Amino acid sequence: MSPATLRRCMREAEEGVSRRPPGRPSHGPEEHDQARRLVTGALERTGWSAGEGAVYHALDGEVPLRLVRAALRDLKAARRARMARKARRTRTSLEVEARDALWSLDATHLGRDAGARAVQAEVVREVASTRTIEVRVGPAADARDVIATLEAARRARETLPLVLASDNGPAYVSEELEAYLAEHEVIHLRSLPRTPQHNAWSEHGMRELKEETGLGKGVRVDDQEEALACLLAARDRLDEHRPRRSRGWRTAAEHDAALPRATALVDRTSFYETTRCAVDEAVLHSTSERERRRSTRAAILHCMQTFGLITMTRGGAQVPDAKSCRVS
Repeated sequence: MSPATLRRCMREAEEGVSRRPPGRPSHGPEEHDQARRLVTGALERTGWSAGEGAVYHALDGEVPLRLVRAALRDLKAARRARMARKARRTRTSLEVEARDALWSLDATHLGRDAGARAVQAEVVREVASTRTIEVRVGPAADARDVIATLEAARRARETLPLVLASDNGPAYVSEELEAYLAEHEVIHLRSLPRTPQHNAWSEHGMRELKEETGLGKGVRVDDQEEALACLLAARDRLDEHRPRRSRGWRTAAEHDAALPRATALVDRTSFYETTRCAVDEAVLHSTSERERRRSTRAAILHCMQTFGLITMTRGGAQVPDAKSCRVS
């Protein structure tokens, strides 16, 4: 506000009169409705990801920028709400009912060392309680490194899971790992290619660990032992001291201790053989590798639900038969 404008406002306040209301002239409801119709048409032409500048110029300045902004804010908020409601109606969720029924295994990038070589962490997570079981730090892992990580987790838990979930990294699809899992009667639940939602349990845990430590892309990791110490300290904070709303405000460690053991609910050999037979039957008529993988996942999840190890819901309602579900 200029000094002249300020003096005028003070004079008008003393006289008790005002020549015009302060600020820009307001727009009436009719102008807002008209702007909303025009902006909707512009969004349908240019795409809903268009910003205010693109929409304003697409309308050739016919609608004031203030009205374009207001209309975009309301229209995009309403569209996000519709999409969220649709996602909730169609979302299929999975709740694990026992500890050591399902573990997730994944690697995450921590940064680069002095030689610009990537430093990664291999993380094993208990899905039912969200507790992190094992963390290893080093270069990109091969099959032997993954097996060593699982062996360390087995010693810590005194068992292996009934089902191990992973993505399709080279170390996770190796013959050595498959032989190890078969020897210990562990079913391998692999995600579909380019579908990180299928291993969302691990992705969420990785994000929390990296946020706590500050490790990740662009970070210089001079000492792998120090990076491991940071990760282990963050794991203890998250697992031992952070209450989780999804777990009735218990910590991951408390919830883990309260869960029944999977091997106390089902016989490992019986579950393994039943699931292997179900997978073999499910893939008989698959015509592509992706269809084969999808059928395999569905068969494994169906068996887990049949044995009472998981509960599956779609839109909040329990799914009675998981064979045809696409779970994320």
